[in-house]
Amino acid sequence: MQTDHKTLNRIFALVSFLFAFILYLLTLSPTADFWDPAERIATAYALQIPHPPGAPMYMLLGRMFSMFMPTEYVAYSINLMSAISSGITIMLLYLIVVRLVRTFTLGHPDTWDDTAKIAMYGGALIGALTFAATDSLWFISVEAETYAMSLTFTALVFWLALKWASVADEKGNERWLVLIAYLVGIAFGIHLLNLLAIFAIALLIYFRKFEFTITGFLAAAGLSVVAFLVIFPGTIIWMPNLANSISQATVGLIGPGLFMLGVLSILGAGIWYTHQNNMKVANYIVVAYTAIMIGYSSYAVIFIRSMSNPAIDQNNPDNIERFTSFIKREQYGTAPLLMGNSFNNLQMDVDRSRDVFFPRRHSTQPQHLAVYANYSSDLDFFLRYQLGHMYFRYFNFNFIGRQADIQDAPSYWGTFSADERFADNPANHFYWYLPFLLGLFGGIYHFVRDWKRALSVLALFVMTGIAIVVFLNQTPMQPRERDYSYAGSFFAFSIWIGLGATGLLDLLRTAVRNKFALIGAIVVMYLLVPMRVLSENYHVGDRSQRFVAPDYAFNLLNSVEPHSILFTNGDNDTFPLWFLQEVYGIRTDVRIVCLSLLNTSWYIDQVKNRWNHDAPPVRLSYTDREIQNIEDKFRFERESDFHRPGTVRIPFDRERFARIISDERLPGQVTIDEHIEAGVAVWPDDLHKPEFTFHVPLEELDDEISFFHQGIVLFSDGDRTFHYTRIQDDIVLDIVRENLNERPIYFAITVAGDAMLGMENYLRLEGKAFRVIPKFHEEEFGHLDTRIHGERLKQFRLRNVNQEGIYFDQNIRRMLDNYRTVFTRQADAFIRKGEYDQANYWLTWGEDIMPFHTIQPDLTSLLTYALRYAQAQNGVDAVRLADDFLPDFMRELRRAVNNMDTVEDELTMLEARLRDPAVRGNPDRRNRLIARTQHLENTLQQHHRRYTSNLSRLIVMQQIYFLANEDETAAGIADMINEIVGTDINFPRDREANNEAFSRIFI
Repeated sequence: MQTDHKTLNRIFALVSFLFAFILYLLTLSPTADFWDPAERIATAYALQIPHPPGAPMYMLLGRMFSMFMPTEYVAYSINLMSAISSGITIMLLYLIVVRLVRTFTLGHPDTWDDTAKIAMYGGALIGALTFAATDSLWFISVEAETYAMSLTFTALVFWLALKWASVADEKGNERWLVLIAYLVGIAFGIHLLNLLAIFAIALLIYFRKFEFTITGFLAAAGLSVVAFLVIFPGTIIWMPNLANSISQATVGLIGPGLFMLGVLSILGAGIWYTHQNNMKVANYIVVAYTAIMIGYSSYAVIFIRSMSNPAIDQNNPDNIERFTSFIKREQYGTAPLLMGNSFNNLQMDVDRSRDVFFPRRHSTQPQHLAVYANYSSDLDFFLRYQLGHMYFRYFNFNFIGRQADIQDAPSYWGTFSADERFADNPANHFYWYLPFLLGLFGGIYHFVRDWKRALSVLALFVMTGIAIVVFLNQTPMQPRERDYSYAGSFFAFSIWIGLGATGLLDLLRTAVRNKFALIGAIVVMYLLVPMRVLSENYHVGDRSQRFVAPDYAFNLLNSVEPHSILFTNGDNDTFPLWFLQEVYGIRTDVRIVCLSLLNTSWYIDQVKNRWNHDAPPVRLSYTDREIQNIEDKFRFERESDFHRPGTVRIPFDRERFARIISDERLPGQVTIDEHIEAGVAVWPDDLHKPEFTFHVPLEELDDEISFFHQGIVLFSDGDRTFHYTRIQDDIVLDIVRENLNERPIYFAITVAGDAMLGMENYLRLEGKAFRVIPKFHEEEFGHLDTRIHGERLKQFRLRNVNQEGIYFDQNIRRMLDNYRTVFTRQADAFIRKGEYDQANYWLTWGEDIMPFHTIQPDLTSLLTYALRYAQAQNGVDAVRLADDFLPDFMRELRRAVNNMDTVEDELTMLEARLRDPAVRGNPDRRNRLIARTQHLENTLQQHHRRYTSNLSRLIVMQQIYFLANEDETAAGIADMINEIVGTDINFPRDREANNEAFSRIFI
């Protein structure tokens, strides 16, 4: 066997790739997941337009991977791209560590003794394998997302820069830099994060070509900033803007194609001119920029495909103006960076009267203002929340440990034991601080041995981590954890883990020049670091048995009648539905209307004017021009821009409906099949659709839907309060008004109550959706027909959720727990009819397909389930569930009491400080203490609400025991509560008192 460096290095690089690739292959998701992956797969499979700013190169590669696959393997094949990409990333990390060690070690590795080579290879493998098993990388490596592939390009350009540095004195070395530029351009079509590697590459170039001086270093940093700005926003944003301006100025004479031809001609002329005049540096700059432009050209796919009007066509970027808006992500709004309005602790609101430097607390949403009050200044918010909570907490998740998968749960930083709340959480992982300490030592070791290259790694670490935090300026209460955004920073730190392992092995080899001792040390290090991280994360990283997202979509789509209009809420109840429709062709007759997108004119236009496979356009009363200018209402210049709270009346045309559903087709009527075949956008005025039914006798339907629509408070002016409505509210009302007689209309059960606009008394629960029915009822949470609902439930597909050992994260646990609501609603309907056997059948059926021991319930969900058992005269199962979870209810009560005590103690201390003469004489300090006091008083109210809510739930728990004739246990609950609270709170002890208290609780 050859033992030369080149051969061994390739072998170990291959080992690192195979280790990571096989790991991800074993745990790869077989289908689409929640959040973006479902949309990524759907758009890549048919080359459609995803959410801004798109990922055209990813789409092209996804299409290539999936185009020859059977339908059932399309999602798997696109997920596989992430596994391959991350495997390559791990291999490149290994090669980078080896290259960095070679940089600061004299001689060629072939001239080193065996111990030096073992230390280098072993350390590099430790760093690479540790990163392979980290939580954030694993997460993005087993699903269809752009972050894994983007990180691969970041790793590749960094390794290529090191490779260039090793041949920088050779003729033609500049071709490596041109290749880097081209790859940077290509990476734009995957994710813009790759651009942040420019600063690290600039430092590598500077330190390789020039001797260090403060002036030279600052010049290099300045030039890297210029290069960054030339690319972003210069090329990516401003160039399309310029093309649009020229097109408008020339009345379309110079369109985007001619404009780009002109740009390429200028670049070609620049290359020729600089070459002819021997302007070497200028020539390579122009060549490199041209390479970037060639890479960036993948975005033409977005423009071209949008013009074909695909089913998914977000932002409709089929002209330069909309394309520019798409690239700039304008629909998501912007956050101030250096100057802007920010929260004022004295006003307890965002101060709009002045701009401040580095505004971090800029959101005006009420829920965000409540959080901002917890921080004394923008800097405090930046350091503690944006940096501490939204970056370093994620850093700790990967290299120290995380305590739980609960949103905003802490890491293990500063502790060696988990909070008792998270002790049994399936994502409670602790790495004994070893990866962190090894990386910290590696960073120090690198700066001691080669501070120049160490500074480049530090630049990569900071720019792909802290710099992103600064740029994003995130608001509090994010909908999900964002650790995947910082994978590049964690990659950079893992380089230091590899160098740290190399450094420790180097110290050992100087003390003990024995290669077997070094190999033994590598084995121990491997077991303590990468294997510890892998063993802790494997269960959480394994998605090979998860089918929740497509099953959720399948169940929702099959909860509605043919050719329905289905309102969904946002990403998680929309993207999986798109996935099933676009990839599997399931229920393509259903027209999905996403409420979060319904606030944009481009989406409303598509809903009105475009077919979506077999789903016809939706009838709207708005003209195309009104839709185009629909956001003008927010100028509030006209009386009609304001909303007057009042009763909305939507008529139901009984005669027209009877004509539609008549058994005999009348002259002039058009069937739905004929309409689909014709493919016209306008819904037929005289439709014949006998299968369209509300499943209610026609004579029992009401003549109208009537409900009170409050709107949203805009501001108050004296005695008058002004209201407004969201665009989505206006369009929902119009869709219901225009389509009630013609098409079934549904709201997904995930849609918030305020988005239903007060129509709750006209909703009927059918599976996972509420149908709008012109028949008034007074039932909470929608009327339920047990026959219809039962038919929907029997169609449900819930694969593997009743299997032991499969991990489901918090978001999925919540989505699955929501199913229990539709199970208990069916049981409750039978209980009201006195059909207890049927009620118990459905409760047992629900537990069989979704056991409580595999899918941990929300306590309120559990309580409802146990209560329904008890009300159905099944005391055995009611008590079984109550006994299993009563300790959890008591822990929640104890936590609420402790929280109230803590806040009350701090309030007492603050009140004493406010009486201090020194504080009275200092207005700023006094105002800060008053603001803090007000915040604590609000917090105390929140804790008190949780306390009373827990007491209410325990009253229900007591009712369960009484119904099951467990009177002694029921009475004992009062004793347990008094012990926790520390006093007798007069909690019910007998049936009569409990029944009276229970009657005031709705469940």
